[in-house]
Order: sequence, then C-alpha cells, then structure tokens
Amino acid sequence: MLAANSVTKRFGRIAALDNVDFCARAGEIHALVGENGAGKSTLVGIFAGRLRLDLGRITLDGAPLATGSAAAALARGIAAVYQSPMLFERMSWEENLALGGFSRHKLKLEQVVAEAAQLADELGFALPPPGTLVEQRSVAERVRLEILRALSFRPRVLILDEPTSVLSPAELPTFLQLLARLRSQGRAVILVTHKLPEALAVADRITVLRHGRVAAERWPSLTDHTELARLMMGEDGTPQHSSIGHRQTARRAAVEVNGVTFKSGDRLVLDRISLTLTAGTIVGIAGVDGNGQDELVQLTAGVLRPSSGSIVVHQREGHSGHGLTVIPQNRDVDGLVLELPLWENLLLSDSLRTKLSSRAGWIRRSRAVQLCRELIGQFRVRASGPNASAGSLSGGNRQRLVVARALATAPAAIVAHDICRGLDVSAASELRARLRQYAAEGGAVLLISLDLEELLELCHRLYVMNRGRLTEVPPERRNLVEIGLLMSSTPQGQPPAETVNSNPQAIEGNRPREVPL
Repeated sequence: MLAANSVTKRFGRIAALDNVDFCARAGEIHALVGENGAGKSTLVGIFAGRLRLDLGRITLDGAPLATGSAAAALARGIAAVYQSPMLFERMSWEENLALGGFSRHKLKLEQVVAEAAQLADELGFALPPPGTLVEQRSVAERVRLEILRALSFRPRVLILDEPTSVLSPAELPTFLQLLARLRSQGRAVILVTHKLPEALAVADRITVLRHGRVAAERWPSLTDHTELARLMMGEDGTPQHSSIGHRQTARRAAVEVNGVTFKSGDRLVLDRISLTLTAGTIVGIAGVDGNGQDELVQLTAGVLRPSSGSIVVHQREGHSGHGLTVIPQNRDVDGLVLELPLWENLLLSDSLRTKLSSRAGWIRRSRAVQLCRELIGQFRVRASGPNASAGSLSGGNRQRLVVARALATAPAAIVAHDICRGLDVSAASELRARLRQYAAEGGAVLLISLDLEELLELCHRLYVMNRGRLTEVPPERRNLVEIGLLMSSTPQGQPPAETVNSNPQAIEGNRPREVPL
C-alpha cells in the first residue's frame, strides 16, 4: 500500500536517511525499530507529509505521493500520531477534535462529544468531561486524544510513533488488541517502537534501521529480542546493564514534602502527600499517568503552590549547584526551546546561566559553546554541533541533552519524570546508570515512571500514586502483580471519577469507574 524507494534525507551534515527502502501492506502491522537517531521518526515524518525528502520517491497504491504536505497525506488516507503530542494546550479536548476528522461538527461541539465518545468506546478509551482543557491532561491522555483524532479521519494508513511509551503495563494489552483490530479492518499500521517485546508480539514484519539505513527486515517468528538488539546497535552494541552499586552516603534530607494537599478548582488532585528524599537514594513513584504525578512535579519545582502543607528543598553541601532540578516528562514543551541552538538551551538552567556569566552579568558565549560540546560528547548526543537547533535532533537525543543539562548543574536532588520515555534499550540503560552514579555520589532522586521494571531495578524505596494518594510498597510486595493491583484499585473514601459515557442510558448512580485515557 505504502512504499519508500531509495529515500534519502539530510539535515546539514547528518544523513538521517540514506537510500532507504520500506513498504507497508494492507492488513499488516509493520514495526519499525532502531536506536534513537536511527531515522525512524524522519521516515514516518516523510510519509505523513511533515518532511520533504531529498532523493527517492514515496508511492501509495503505486501512485507517487508528494512529500512536504501533511494535508495532502491526510487527503490520501495517511494519518500519524507523533511521539510528542501536537494539540492546542489552551483548548478543550473536544475543540481539538473538532479541528480533526470531526470538523463537520466544529460549530456543534455536543455532536463532536457524542461521536468521539462512540469511537472512544469502540477503542476501549474513556473521555474526560466536556470542556476539560488539554493542558490539564497528562501526556498519556494527550497521546490517546491524538490517536482518537487520527482515527477520526478514517485513515487507510495509520502511523504510530512510540505510542506505548506512556502506557502502563495494565493498559498495554488493550492497546495491542486495538492494533490487531485496526489490522483486521484492512488498514496498514506502521508501529515505531523501541520496545522489542511489543514488536515481536504484535507485528507481522519488523524493519530495523541503524544509522539511517535498513539493517534488516525480519519475520517475528524467525527472530528474537537478542538478534533485533544486535541488528539495532551493531555487533558490539548489545546494551550492558551498569554494575554501579547503591553506595549510601549520609542520610541527609534533600527534599521534604510535608502533608501536601493540592486542589484544582473543586477537584482534589493531591491528598496529604508526605515524602522525604535523602542523599544517596532513589525514590520511585509508580502509577497510571494522570493520578497527580504532574502536579507533584510542579509543586516540588515551585511552579505550583500547595493548598496546604509544605515542601522544603535543601542545598547540597559542598556543591555550587542549586537545590533541585527537574527532568520533565514532556521534553519538547517543558524541557527545550526547539528553535534555539543546543548551547542556548543549556542556558535555560539558572545554575548553568550563572556559571557561564561574567561578573557583569554577560553570558560568555565561548564558554557556553565549549560546555555544550563537552556534554554532547559525554552523553553521546547525535548532533552536528552546539549550534544545531534542538528541533533538529531526534526525540532520544533531545532527552540525552535534557539529562546532560540536569546533571551538569550538580543539584542536591533531581526529579526525573519518565526519563527513558521513547529511548532505545542502550540509551535507557546508559541514562539509568547515570542516575545510579549520581545517587552513589550523594544526590537524591525522585523517579516517576510508567515503567515498573525500571522502578524495581533502580529504586531504594517505592510508592504508588493512585488518585492523588501515596502508598508505600513494602519489600514483600515489590513485584509487578502487587504493584499493578495497588495502581488499579480505588483508594478508600474516594468515589470514581466522572467520565464521558457513550451509553446515554447509563444510570448516574451506577457510573462506571474511569479508565484513564
């Protein structure tokens, strides 16, 4: 149905794609895997009309497909959901959908809500109440809205760029069933993922990209996780898990969260949260996205003010860095200014900006560029240099830069929110090792993640956040099954949250419990 023939795309001196051949067939799930920066997002960006190719051609049903126009791609039946949600933050979710395939009802939002609820019900989603702003929803919820909007166009080709990176383990089986259902409808589904078990479980074919070239194409039944990892990273690129130990330092408090409650309007978002981050430890928080994690990060960073309770951040003894640094979940919105060069993005950190300024307050550009060049090398950021724009980097390389900037400030504590979202196996292993090293040297880490195996691997103490309440997981319950139960159960004394139900006969007193988007 959709084919790329000898496609080449360059960004300056970087060849993102080099003579790539690829095809997706009707009624097929075709997984596209590879390291961060391998060219996956560039290829699907060309398919979806976001990028124009330099050489080669794209065909749909054998007919040439012009690149560089998302509208033209949609008109031909190609819809995409990108790794970073592309929604209007200050508009409601139904207004966003009215700008998609529901546009014939854009002046009748109640019709948009009704049709969206029906489609969401078919897909196993639940929707928030009408009028809810997108900026009030979590990243996972925004991705689900993107999927709903893409499907509203009734596309023949659906491209999903790292869609499962924001799903909890409990949500994953339902999503994979959705992919199988889309395949049975005769659509071509292109699944970009770094999670090899998912590709092996759901795909009909798997194409491996490495350094912008096709390294191999495999049938899932004739390959395995080990071979795919080797193909992705080369013969010597099998990821190695760090042996950095959890060496403990003095148990000095770095951050103290004392009985914090936070309300948004009439909604109780956080309910009497207490938590202490001590030097030399990694504390983890598991939970389905949208249960108060975003607000806890913003409160800890000082962006929001608690309704009651207090948060105390201590300076790190013997270091010039600030008390706390945040690695945000949404790197493209909260972590970087994509239009700015990499060295200027470093200056978004107050600590680094102070470090790189003269006594008169002027930024020493040469020092900033040099530091940026050093961090690019240390963290293996694939970029043409410090003057490359952040937007020219792949998602994984942007994440490397954000983590590099955070660690360069030498803070007393780091709040890391889904630090490995969208990263390949090797890059994720490397960043986790850096967190271990940071903790071993006396730093404190609050790690909020949807990846339960990551939390079990890294954390000294583990909590579950469910509907704004925090529950510590005792050592004897630190396993995937028990944590999943804590994540999915309804805390005592809390009624189910309201959702949009596609069944008009639903009885108000018997409304089903919300399934987060």
